[in-house]
Amino acid sequence: MANSSKLLRGLGVVAALMTGVLLGASARAADDAPNLLDDPFALSLGTFIFKSDLTARLDGDLGPGTPIDWESTFGGGDFTRFRLDGHWRFGDSGRHKARFMWFSASQRNSLTLQEDIEFGGEIYPVDAKINSEFGFDIYELAYEYAFLKRETYELDGSIGLHLMSLGMALNAKASTPGVGGVSGDIRRKGTLDAPLPVIGLRGIWQLPRNFWVDAGVQVFSANIDQYDGSLQDYRVMVNWQPKKWLGLGFGYNQFNVDLKVDGDNFKGNVNWKYKGPMVSYTAVF
Repeated sequence: MANSSKLLRGLGVVAALMTGVLLGASARAADDAPNLLDDPFALSLGTFIFKSDLTARLDGDLGPGTPIDWESTFGGGDFTRFRLDGHWRFGDSGRHKARFMWFSASQRNSLTLQEDIEFGGEIYPVDAKINSEFGFDIYELAYEYAFLKRETYELDGSIGLHLMSLGMALNAKASTPGVGGVSGDIRRKGTLDAPLPVIGLRGIWQLPRNFWVDAGVQVFSANIDQYDGSLQDYRVMVNWQPKKWLGLGFGYNQFNVDLKVDGDNFKGNVNWKYKGPMVSYTAVF
């Protein structure tokens, strides 16, 4: 499950990567004009101010659990999220790219339950003191080909693989008998690692005064082994890139996943949507 220590380690790796990019780019080409249509490498780190809507159900051995609106039931608490994007443009034609992406969001909270919840085959009673955990990571590796490439824009088709890593847990400590009483510690968790193939379309347009528009969509819908569901990822950014080592972006990202799972570590369904503004820093070299 994604947690605070994992995210801190991840952010440390991201910071190291960004530092290397900035030092290398500034040392080699401090005054070169950037060109997002030709430069071989790009790395972008962003964060969100978004609205999240998660409905999840973790079933037990004897039947389905309670569908939980996670945000209204366990919202608040510690919340972290970021997105890292990058690509390597290769080949003499400049039309081929290898792309990667890492999105991470996690949330922890402690509260008193307002209603009974059945989660993973256990009943968590009303007024019980609950610690909730939720973590969601997406890793993507994709190949892109610019089937339309001009001096000021290009349109790319892509095919790739998402690995979606999801974890959620509820923990109730033993308390005195009565309303909200728990006779012993209860902890149930579900973990899921789902490989999801995706296809997509992406476009980059050059605007005056070092501005660029970068927009893309990726989709998936299939029934593969223990997974049955769909995925959509929509993203549009306006970037100001006056230097190779200095790029500031503002845009919008919406991600939807609807997945039914019948696995060993997770049996149930997940419907998660996030959408909202995104700010980012980009370096090219």
